[in-house]
Amino acid sequence: MKSWKKVLVSTAVLSLAAGAALVANAPKAEAADTTTIKLWVPTGAKKSYQDTVKQFEKENKGIKVKIIESNDSKAQENVKKDPSKAADVFSLPHDQLGQLVESGVIQEIPEQYAEAIEKNDTEQALLGAQYKGKTYAFPFGVESQVLFYNKTKLSEEDVKSYETITSKATFGATFKQMNAYATGPLFMSVGDTLFGESGEDPKGTNWGNEAGVSVLKWIAAQKDNSGFVNLDANNVMSKFGDGSVAAIESGPWDYDAAVKAVGAENLGVAVYPKVTIGDKEVQQKAFLGVKLYAVNQAPAGTDTKRIAASYKLAAALTNAESQKNQFETRNIVPSNKEVQESSDVQNNILAQAVTQMASSSDYTVVMPKLSQMSTFWTESAAILSDTYNGKIKESNYLDKLKQFDEDIANTK
Repeated sequence: MKSWKKVLVSTAVLSLAAGAALVANAPKAEAADTTTIKLWVPTGAKKSYQDTVKQFEKENKGIKVKIIESNDSKAQENVKKDPSKAADVFSLPHDQLGQLVESGVIQEIPEQYAEAIEKNDTEQALLGAQYKGKTYAFPFGVESQVLFYNKTKLSEEDVKSYETITSKATFGATFKQMNAYATGPLFMSVGDTLFGESGEDPKGTNWGNEAGVSVLKWIAAQKDNSGFVNLDANNVMSKFGDGSVAAIESGPWDYDAAVKAVGAENLGVAVYPKVTIGDKEVQQKAFLGVKLYAVNQAPAGTDTKRIAASYKLAAALTNAESQKNQFETRNIVPSNKEVQESSDVQNNILAQAVTQMASSSDYTVVMPKLSQMSTFWTESAAILSDTYNGKIKESNYLDKLKQFDEDIANTK
C-alpha cells in the first residue's frame, strides 16, 4: 500500500516537474519566434491606432507592436539621441526629414512602397516624403492654414479677395509680433523662392528683388488699412468671437476654437484669398505640412526580419483604411487621394479647404526640410515685424532682403 502511494507521489512530482519545465520553456520558445517592433505615435494618438495595430498583428503572425506616445515635434531630437534605443517606426513632421536623412538615421524606403505612395497619395504629400528626389517616409496627412470667416459678415464670394474682405469687413493677423509661418509665404505668392524651387538648395533664396520689396511695401501699408486689425497670439479667437475681426487665417488645430467663437452655423472655412501686391493680383500661399511615419533601422541591427516588418508596419499605419480612421478619430486631413474623395471628407468644410490648399503649388509651398530653416524663422520674422512697425525705411527694403538672402545662404 505504501509503495503504491510512493508511486503516485513520484508520478505527481514528475508531472508537476514536467509541467513546470513546459511553462518555463514556453516563453522562451515564443520569444524566439516573436519579432517586437517599437512604435512611436503622436501624443494623444495611441487609442486611435490600437485597432490598426491589432489588425496588423493578426495579419502578420509572430510580430508584436509596442505602442508608445511621443511628442512628434521633437522626433528628430529624440531619435538622434541614440537611434539604437529609439523606435523602429516613428511619426514626424516632414520638415525634419532632411536632417534625419543627412545624419544617416533613416534610409530610402523599398521601391514597392515608394511606388505605392506615388500612386496613392497627392503630389504635394509625396514631395513632403521625399528628399533630393528619393522617398524616405510614408505620408498619412496634410496640414495647411486656411481662412476662417464669420458668415454673418462676409459671403462665400467676398472671401475670395483680401481687398473685398477688408473693404466690407475686417481681417485680423499678428503683424506687430510677426508669425513668419503665416506671413513668410507671401514672398512665394509673388514668385520668389525659399531655398530654391525644390526647397532643398541652401543658396536658392531670392527675396532680395523688386517682387520681395513689393511684399514689404504691402505689409507696411496694412498699418493704414482700416480693414486690417493687428492681433496678438493671445486674443485672436476672442477678437474673432466678439466681432472685432470677421476673418482670420489659421489651421485645423484652431477649428474647434473657431466654432466655439462664432458658432458652427456662422463659421465659414475657405482657401486663402487672392491679394493685390504691387500691381499684381496673386493667390496668397501658405506653408504645407505633411505628416509622416519613418523607419529607423538601428534598433534592429542585422535583424532583416525586424527591418522588413517595420516597413510593413509603416505602410499599414499610412494606408487608406488607417488614414480614414485618423480622419474620423483625430481630424487628420488625409493625404491619400481616394480617402480625400470620400463623402466624409467631401462633406467636411475644414477638410475640403485644407485638401484644396494642399492640392497644388498654386496654394501651398511644401515647407523646406533644411536645417537652415532655424535661421529663416528668426531672421524673416524680424524683417517682417520691423517693416510693419516702421523700423525699416522703405529705401532700405531691398538691402535688408538682399542681406537676408545672403545670411540664409551662409547658414551651416
